[in-house]
Amino acid sequence: MSQQLRAGIIGGGWPGQQHAKGYAAAGGFKVAAIADLIPSRREKFLSEYPGAKQFADAAELLADGEIDVVSVCLPNYLHAATTIAALKAGKHVMCEKPPAMNVKEAKQIEKAAAKANKIVMYSVQRRFGGPEQAAKQAIEKGYAGDAYHARGTWMRTRGIPIGTGWFIDKSRAGGGALIDIGVHLLDLAWFLLGQPRPIGAYGVTHQRFAHTLEENKKIDVDDAAFAMIRFEGGKSLELAASWAINQSPQQQGTICRVYGEKAAIEVYTPEGAVLYRNFDAKGDAKPHPLKPPKLVSHAALMRHFRECILGKATPIIGAKEGVQLMQMIEAIYKSSESGKSVEIKNN
Repeated sequence: MSQQLRAGIIGGGWPGQQHAKGYAAAGGFKVAAIADLIPSRREKFLSEYPGAKQFADAAELLADGEIDVVSVCLPNYLHAATTIAALKAGKHVMCEKPPAMNVKEAKQIEKAAAKANKIVMYSVQRRFGGPEQAAKQAIEKGYAGDAYHARGTWMRTRGIPIGTGWFIDKSRAGGGALIDIGVHLLDLAWFLLGQPRPIGAYGVTHQRFAHTLEENKKIDVDDAAFAMIRFEGGKSLELAASWAINQSPQQQGTICRVYGEKAAIEVYTPEGAVLYRNFDAKGDAKPHPLKPPKLVSHAALMRHFRECILGKATPIIGAKEGVQLMQMIEAIYKSSESGKSVEIKNN
C-alpha cells in the first residue's frame, strides 16, 4: 500500500465536508472522490478538491480500485449497509456516529471488518478535541488517581433537528436526542473513564416538545434522555441529553466532568480543560489549566485512522467499541420502555 492513502467521501453534507477537511489536514491522505445524490454538493466538493472523482451512487465509488479508505457520512439507517459494502470492497472505513441503528447491526460490522481484515473507526470526534485530549492525557499520567465516575451532558433548550426529516423518524434514525447528541458525551465520558466494560443501565426518555414542530412534521423519537450506566470495576456514568427542554440559560451546552480519587477534571471551561487537585479539608482545590495538543478535531482523528491502517496503532474507537457503545444506547432505550434497569451482557 502506498504511504499516501486515497480517500473517498460518501455523503457530501456537513459531516462529509468535515471528514474531507480532516483528511487534507492530517497529512498522508489525498481526497480523491465524492459520492452524493445532489449534483450541487458534488460540484462544490470538486471546487475545493480539484481532480477528485464524482459519483452519484456510492456503489460506483466503492467499485473504484484506486480508493483505499472511505468515510460513510450518511443518515443512521445507511451506516451498517454502506460500511459492510465498503469492507467487502476492500476499503478501510471511517463511519459517522452512531455506529449503527442497534447492537445487531454493530456486530455485523464487527464481523465484516474481521473477515475483510480492514480497519473500521467511528467518527466520535469529541475524543480528539483539544480540551478532551488534554483531559485524557492528565488521566493517563495519573493526576486524577483512579477515575471512577463521570458526568456527560449535552442540553439544548430548543434545537430539534428537522433537515430532511430523518432525524425525527425512528425507522431511519434509530432514536432521538440520545442517539444523536447524547452519544457524543456518552462516548467521551466512557473514554475518559478508560472504556470499562458496561454491565448495566437505567434510563428514562421523554418526548415533550412535539408541539413546537410544524403541523406536517411528525416525531416518534425522544427529545430528551437521562441515564445512569454501571461498569465493571465499580465505575459509573451519568448522562443527560436534550434537543428541547425548559432550563436555565446556564445549562445550555455541554458538560463533561471526571471524578477521581486524587482529583477532578472539568473538560469544558472558558480556559479549556481544568484539573482540580490537592483538595484541603474544606474541599477547596486550586485549578490547573491543562495544555491541549496542537493537532485536534478531525485532523487528529484522521491522523489516528491512518496510523491504525499502517499498523502503527490500534483504533481507540473501532468495531468492538462500536458494539459496546450501541449496547449502552440500546440498554438505555430498553430501560426506558420497561421502567427497570437493564443488564448488558458481554456477548
